[in-house]
Amino acid sequence: MSAPKSLPFAGTDEELEKYLLEFARLTGGWTGKDGGRAEWVVSAGALGSSNPNTMSCRLRVARGEGGLEIRSGRPLLPWTRAKRLRVSEFRAGQLADFLTARVRGSGPEKFDALRLAEPFTPFGTGVAALTASFTWVVATGLATFAFAYLFAVLASIPLMRLSIREIAAHSAALQAAGALPLPSVSEAASTGALGCAFVFALPLAFFAALVHAAALTGCDLGRRAERLPQASFLFLAILGAFAFWPFFSLLALPLALLIPLGAHLGASLVWGRRRERVREGPRPQKAAILVAVILSASLAGAVVPRATEWKNALLRIVLFRDAWLLGNPLGRSIASTYYRSTLYTAEPIKEIFSTDEKRPSRQQPLAACADPAVAERLRSLQFVVASSPAGSDLVVGSGGVAPGATLEELKANLDRASRASFRGGWLRELLSYGWYSLYYAGPLVALLVLMGIFAPFVSILFRKLPPRMATFALAAFAMVTSLSLVLLAEGERPADAPEVLADALTDARPAVRHEAAVRAFHLESTAAMADALLKAADDGEFRVRLWACGALGRSGDPRALPKLVERLDDPEFFVRYRAAQGLEFLGNPGAVEPLLRMMRERSWYEGLYALEALRKIRPGSF
Repeated sequence: MSAPKSLPFAGTDEELEKYLLEFARLTGGWTGKDGGRAEWVVSAGALGSSNPNTMSCRLRVARGEGGLEIRSGRPLLPWTRAKRLRVSEFRAGQLADFLTARVRGSGPEKFDALRLAEPFTPFGTGVAALTASFTWVVATGLATFAFAYLFAVLASIPLMRLSIREIAAHSAALQAAGALPLPSVSEAASTGALGCAFVFALPLAFFAALVHAAALTGCDLGRRAERLPQASFLFLAILGAFAFWPFFSLLALPLALLIPLGAHLGASLVWGRRRERVREGPRPQKAAILVAVILSASLAGAVVPRATEWKNALLRIVLFRDAWLLGNPLGRSIASTYYRSTLYTAEPIKEIFSTDEKRPSRQQPLAACADPAVAERLRSLQFVVASSPAGSDLVVGSGGVAPGATLEELKANLDRASRASFRGGWLRELLSYGWYSLYYAGPLVALLVLMGIFAPFVSILFRKLPPRMATFALAAFAMVTSLSLVLLAEGERPADAPEVLADALTDARPAVRHEAAVRAFHLESTAAMADALLKAADDGEFRVRLWACGALGRSGDPRALPKLVERLDDPEFFVRYRAAQGLEFLGNPGAVEPLLRMMRERSWYEGLYALEALRKIRPGSF
């Protein structure tokens, strides 16, 4: 409890209660008498609100010697305690002033309703205050994401342990059936749950932070949005509970609470250090708010990626990876860890078999079947067939999935059985929300973070200089920055004609060679540029080699086989799996043994590309 405020009061309990009811009505709260303590309680605000006008506040009013004592409660979180006590004491001072004025005969209508109900202005007024507030908003969002990510990792570890155990058991069953499992039994057993959890938790944390940060910002905009953080917390908890329940039953409830709890704690860490501003004027004009909304919408429209088919979206992601991750050792390590972990993170949302390409399914489903004719059909559907039902995903035949009279009937029956046994539907939806938010909102968030870094300088500029001079300096800086970005973005972009791309592959600049290799990879045929691609497959820049290997496979040139087999042993992980894809495009039977060796000796991710190549070269055999 804070130190009490004392004020003289000689009125009756009925008068006190009347005045407290008036104060509660004007501030949007409620009041009542605590019979056990013989004191009145004045409560206002919403639990979890970040707006100092609507944050949860409880004042206790008790009779003391010769008057009243007003006390505020003690906050729970230590890093928000100072701020909550400041706001509570401010509210206690408001109540003391209100009671004193009422006793002296002033009516409730004489009080400034806005200053009484909303004494603080969360964002301030003027350019300097608004830009400083913007930086605090960005810092809150970053802290929200950081803590949501940490707690999402903790929530994901049990699921990743379960996924790794199930994959290891599946690999052992595949090996017993005579197949080359991906991953191998030893690789699955040596995989750690923590690394996989870091990958799995990223989209969950980004989505949770985006939702909660938006709720907190909306809450700061006005009283009517005071319960948005509560709604955000509840929404995220419910989604998490539905996603984790099929895997863990009752354990899903505490796991589901971890992510929104982390988001709330992260936001409160920054919120507790942000000073509140006492209102000095009226609310901002509606016209100013409308202009801000229009500018924000225009900014979002400029940087948010356009909706596109998944293949084009995937290309954008790959190009981003090449430019920002693979160009440095740390980024390369992050990307490599991500790709090596995706099987374990994606397995909980994969069905055994699906006739719909939009629903992900397993690469090596295992079915038990005693009928040779039906077994042949299953192999054509890329099933591994075992004679024993032990460890199998499905049993086809007596007591299991009906084989049907035709291949189409068998596919339909397998699809129904797979749907019935699938438990990751809600988890798949939640992850899709996360990845879509990361793809579409990620560029906007990155831009807002950059703006948040520069905003303090703008705030200082407008504090130190006259408004006109500061505006001129800011406009000049914006023009120079925009021009610099345009000049940096300008570059030679080779046309898609094979002869032009072939010349670009010999350019002295690695960036030009890289883009030419990427464009060549997306051609239907690269036969006209086989010589250039053979040389590019040995390029000193591995980002050129990896795309050149894929494009070389589309050339159909017989010299491509030995070169791509050689690149299967490239020092770079990314080049090795792209070389396997090049062999898939090439379709030469001479690649079977090297690809089988890759499945046995390399990681599951490289082996997966080798498996896809083998399935094209020898359909129905793998």
